[in-house]
Amino acid sequence: MSASTSAEILKAYQTLSLSDANESATRLKVIDRVLREILGWLDEDISPEEHVTEDGNTSYSDYILRTANTAIVVEAKKVGASFTATAGQRRVKLSNQFLQSELGHAIIQARDYARKFGIDYAVATNGAIWAIFPAQRHDQVKFNDSTAQVFWSLQDALHESYQEFYDLLSRSSVISGSLEAILLGRVGNQIENRKLGNFFSTNARGTRHNPMFPLIENEVKAAFSDSITSLDSNSFERCYVATPETLKFDRKIRMNVTRREPVVGGAVLRAMKKTDTQIIIDKFKKHGKKQSAPNITKPLAILLLGTVGAGKTTFLHYMRKVRINEIFDNPNDKSPPHWLHLDFLSSPSNISASEFIYNSLLEYINSNSMLKNRNFVRDAYATEIEALRAGPLAFASDDKANDLISEALMSDYQKVTPYVDKILKYATKLSPFFLIIDNVDQIENDDAQSKLFTESLAIARHLALNLVLCLRQSTFARHRNSPAIDAFDFETVQIDPPRISTVLSKRFALVKHLSQGKRGEFIAENGAKVKLDDISQIVDLLQGSVLGTEIGNRIEVLATEDVRLALRMTREFLERGYTNPGRALDLYQRTGKYLLPKHEAFRAIMLGTHMVYNEDSSSIANPFDARLSVNQMQLLRLYLLSAIVAYASESNFRQIDGSIISECMKKIGIGDGFTKQVLFDLCKKRFIFTANHGEPTIASSFVPSRLGGYIVRELICNFTFIENVMFDTYISDTKTWQNLRNLSNDIDAERDILRKIRLRVQRGRVFYEHMHESLKLLVNEARKRGLPVQWCNDVMQERKKDFRKELNRVRSSAKRNYNPAALLEANRNNISFDDDDFDSE
Repeated sequence: MSASTSAEILKAYQTLSLSDANESATRLKVIDRVLREILGWLDEDISPEEHVTEDGNTSYSDYILRTANTAIVVEAKKVGASFTATAGQRRVKLSNQFLQSELGHAIIQARDYARKFGIDYAVATNGAIWAIFPAQRHDQVKFNDSTAQVFWSLQDALHESYQEFYDLLSRSSVISGSLEAILLGRVGNQIENRKLGNFFSTNARGTRHNPMFPLIENEVKAAFSDSITSLDSNSFERCYVATPETLKFDRKIRMNVTRREPVVGGAVLRAMKKTDTQIIIDKFKKHGKKQSAPNITKPLAILLLGTVGAGKTTFLHYMRKVRINEIFDNPNDKSPPHWLHLDFLSSPSNISASEFIYNSLLEYINSNSMLKNRNFVRDAYATEIEALRAGPLAFASDDKANDLISEALMSDYQKVTPYVDKILKYATKLSPFFLIIDNVDQIENDDAQSKLFTESLAIARHLALNLVLCLRQSTFARHRNSPAIDAFDFETVQIDPPRISTVLSKRFALVKHLSQGKRGEFIAENGAKVKLDDISQIVDLLQGSVLGTEIGNRIEVLATEDVRLALRMTREFLERGYTNPGRALDLYQRTGKYLLPKHEAFRAIMLGTHMVYNEDSSSIANPFDARLSVNQMQLLRLYLLSAIVAYASESNFRQIDGSIISECMKKIGIGDGFTKQVLFDLCKKRFIFTANHGEPTIASSFVPSRLGGYIVRELICNFTFIENVMFDTYISDTKTWQNLRNLSNDIDAERDILRKIRLRVQRGRVFYEHMHESLKLLVNEARKRGLPVQWCNDVMQERKKDFRKELNRVRSSAKRNYNPAALLEANRNNISFDDDDFDSE
């Protein structure tokens, strides 16, 4: 605010006071200017004299300030209106006594207008005095127990207490939550328990397990484990995927899936390329050979980078067990190279990184027959022993000298570090030692991570160890300019994630190999005992519902190149996805073909081991709840995501800058604090990524993932998705909330399957319509303010036709499945329903 603007408004107010000006003049020359020029409200925000009709009576407010995030009724009175009451007190309780004053009457009038418009905040002003207060509460606090913030003169508001006035009522402050924070003491207005999952936890799913699963459970856990490092080299080689395949464009979501910026400049070895793989193998082999004194090479230092779940750990174990195993497992080598893989997932939280590394090295020494041998220990300490015997122990008896030497060695051993130093310094003169530092990213504190880098590098150099440091690309992006990274001459190796479908295919093949020829039996859904001479045929049935099917494609999209997550989803699907395994196996044995209904598989993937969907435990996040606890921003996740996907639909798209997102959000009335939180959540939930792999901020650039595109273009009109995420979505509208609760009660009570499914369809439609209304508030603000077309797309309106088709499909499938005549005909002709079948849950 310029001093001249403030002076002009004050002078205009004084002139109006002397002439006893009317309300219109007060508004034009004082209130309008304060709102626009002092507080920064835009023309698009201000609606003058907006009408509302209630019980046949029409009334209007002087102003409504409205953005996507908030709305405020401003009731204007003429200059000179007698607003006097406890002047000088900033916070005033809206008691009955106070409301008897002239200002109190204006506050009541503003409150009543606000309530008619469904608006939570109001301002009463005569141009000089400004009273800002909550017009209606949602937290059981009575209006008379609320307080108003009152600025008792224009001089106070524009000079003495300007910053306080601005921080409360300016546009930039209001869209960042100032009214909620100052008037209510909290930002959120979602305070009731309005999530269906808190009331109907058994409604969405029964306690189902695939009775076939126990027959192959051990084999599945071995093959589909996050880590297959315990497998023997033969099994390891069977399921390792060496060559990645990339998919840059997905026809269904019509979105360019762009590569993120490389996190390392210069030459980088691609571990999955055959030529680069051989280079890496040669480096390991070169440093795995014993070096003669004149030819000692500098220890190997590799920085292994990859995204979450890309397979960094698997790659290292593959190298050790398969590609370079001969240099470690040579029976003719009396002192073979050493390999110690340290996983910081198992590091105790109460010790430093250095302590963990040294303790692990000591454990390795104690487990290695050569390093723990008394002769080796004696040779490692030969210089010290000789010095002791020649010096302090020269006149001691042999027995006494041996005892004291043993005490000295024991002291080193108990201190750990000096003993490890002595043994490994000697060991690395005889044979190479590879130290693998893995899962550094599990340490969340940046300072602790940086210290770990420094200590790992220092120990490796001190002991002449070959070091391999595994990092996520995002972790490296945060630390790449740190002294610890710069001080070490690393070979950089990039792990590109393999195609998920290829990984799953090899894992299924391993399960089949491990289960080949084993017998078993299970109890089918009809109570019959099913015996199998070879349980590996179950694997053929299960993989037939995944590989090359829509289920498999969906797992690939949902995993967003995270192999670990894809394995987890498949594992949980195998355990819980089959509701009629007896019928499925019978059909497969007779026809050689069976596809599990895709909605059953999808539900199993979404819920995992839980009874009802909850974002915190699911592999798929909820786009319908931004978790900001603010009704107006309930759909901000979906809104931001749909805009970013819309940008990515353009052929020249590379990335969208956070500054553009921030600017557009501010125009519709959403502050950076909220925008940053939603962008952070979208990245965390894998809907979008930062282009440079760093932590998301307003200064970052963003690209959508395939999952993000799939959410916007496909899943928000998928009945199974809608019905599950509904249970962990806040319902702000009271009428809709009661409707959904009543429908859920009816569904629980209904015993007729067809009527139950019709009720579920109705509930899904009610939920979709409510979410759409919430999204329209954001879209309409964008259109009103002339934002680029990407921000004006109503994706739920675009998908509504598809959602209606989906609901019709569900109803038709239910009729086909549960109509008695259709069932009788199917049983008579030995027919199984196709993958559109919809179960009754």
